[in-house]
Amino acid sequence: MLKTLPFNALRTLEAVVRLRGFGRAADELNVTQSAVSQHVRQLEDWLGVQLLIRRGRQTLPTEAGERLAQTTRDGFGQVEALCEDLRGRVKSDNTGILVGSPPGFAFLWLLPRLLNFDDTNPDISVSLSTDPQSRDPMLNEADVFISYSAGGIPGVHAEQLMPDSLTPVCAPKLAETLHSLEDLAAHTILQDNLDSDELTSNWDFWAKECGVTLPRFKRLRTYGQANLVVQAAAQGLGVAMGRGPLVADAIAEGRLVCPFPQAAQSQFAYWFVCSHATMASKPVQAFRTWLHQTASAFTKDESETQAK
Repeated sequence: MLKTLPFNALRTLEAVVRLRGFGRAADELNVTQSAVSQHVRQLEDWLGVQLLIRRGRQTLPTEAGERLAQTTRDGFGQVEALCEDLRGRVKSDNTGILVGSPPGFAFLWLLPRLLNFDDTNPDISVSLSTDPQSRDPMLNEADVFISYSAGGIPGVHAEQLMPDSLTPVCAPKLAETLHSLEDLAAHTILQDNLDSDELTSNWDFWAKECGVTLPRFKRLRTYGQANLVVQAAAQGLGVAMGRGPLVADAIAEGRLVCPFPQAAQSQFAYWFVCSHATMASKPVQAFRTWLHQTASAFTKDESETQAK
């Protein structure tokens, strides 16, 4: 029996419930899935209450788990707000911004577009980090965070940047062998470890949303980051479930194609996140405005492409 309040376990539970999966929580917290599972089990043993229900590839909170996760969000949010106030971290005169982002989004979408921000805002220096600590609003390592989640981020300023869409992608030559969904059984399915605890959750979600039936996948290959999955797919190593912003440039360049016409909107989206205090920073406001304008133009272009 634990003698003190298990703060690490509470924080882990909050991440699992918010992100709807052990893999996503492990990625955000920069720990192994085993450590995430151990923290949750430790918390359940300490409370004597079941907090999560594991149904095959899904992880769902019980009523007690949802309530505890929400209370943890609120509590940590208040602590974060107080710390911001005590530290006085409004950096209105600082022209440098550190942006924390998931690796795939940073490499495949944000980085290729940052040159435009540099051209229009030459006095503002933007640094980009994919380190897990720089992507955790509770640690305040970065000024701005890009969150890939369902929202519900405690104690910070958060606004949806753009939605995410899902559709299978592969190299053009490999696509020539895909005449129906059944043909997927003969190919390697590529995924990143964000969903490794749920195995093929993106595929299952896509199939359900599109009303189609998938064959049994015989070969799975998992990579540590989404950008590696996109690169592997472009090299013809298998078929991946493409996320709109992460595969758009490769599709436009002809390195990837969509072998099937069905597309589904993901249950997750990309969010612009920063502390309430940091929102007062003029460089952050400028970056936020540019980011929304760029994301809006991208979403419009993607919608028009899908409509053709």
